[in-house]
Amino acid sequence: MKKLLLILLFPVFAMAKIQVATTTTDLAALVKEVGQNQVEVFSIAKGTQDPHQVEAKPSFMIKLRDSDLVIAQGLELESAWITPLMQGSRNAKLAAKNGLLEIAELLEPIEIPKGNVSRAEGDVHPGGNPHFQLDPIRLGKAAVIIAQRFGEIDPTQKTFFETNAKAFQKKMDDKTKDWQARIKKAGVKEIVTYHKTFSYFCDRFQLQCDVHLEPKPGIPPTASHLISVIDQMKKRNIHLVLIENLYEDSVGQKLKQQIPTVSVNRVPVSVEGEPSLTTNEQLIERLVKAIEEGK
Repeated sequence: MKKLLLILLFPVFAMAKIQVATTTTDLAALVKEVGQNQVEVFSIAKGTQDPHQVEAKPSFMIKLRDSDLVIAQGLELESAWITPLMQGSRNAKLAAKNGLLEIAELLEPIEIPKGNVSRAEGDVHPGGNPHFQLDPIRLGKAAVIIAQRFGEIDPTQKTFFETNAKAFQKKMDDKTKDWQARIKKAGVKEIVTYHKTFSYFCDRFQLQCDVHLEPKPGIPPTASHLISVIDQMKKRNIHLVLIENLYEDSVGQKLKQQIPTVSVNRVPVSVEGEPSLTTNEQLIERLVKAIEEGK
């Protein structure tokens, strides 16, 4: 009788999917690429939401109670809310040392500040810029890291996860060559952005993105700073502004008044930032097209 019971129960255990919570839709999209039908995933932040500013709602704590793993971008991007949510879930798996996987610190972060960091400098991340989601090469590496953790949770599917991650990584490597060629052909060398969300994207595609509408990270544009931005745009002949759709874009109209030839495009910077964007690849393709159209 015991043997029969074990035989009946084994398929149930064997088919159990890994339950994953991610802090962003970009990570959720990666989880789907790697885990496919062997995982279930939900994102806490929406694709149109600033991940710095997520509210730690009790409803999220309830959803986290059944999670096997939380995956975050890290480098303190979500630190204000992900820790309270995990603690509030009272989930022993998440309280364990390997209950949280933070990705950005494993991907050679850029823009690591030197010296002492204070709030006077704005929303600066001491460990570097956490917004790696717009770099296809780092996305491929992130997929491999996620696959490794999934394999630790479910060793029976380790090869499955690794194969999916490597396939995704190769696709991103191949697509990057095409995107680089298209951006080079567009002739765009510099762009202005609202926040430092595009730093990894610009670094990967050899674009200069050192002019931002924020005077400091997390600080809304001021009149005096906009004067400086407009002056730099005129001197450097910058004609393309990409405003992340996480932020209000009234500043774009002011730029157009001062520089009639400027192209201002409000763009998504996360998967599901627009209804049609359901994969990481689609998101980057959207941005490459924005550059091509705004040249």
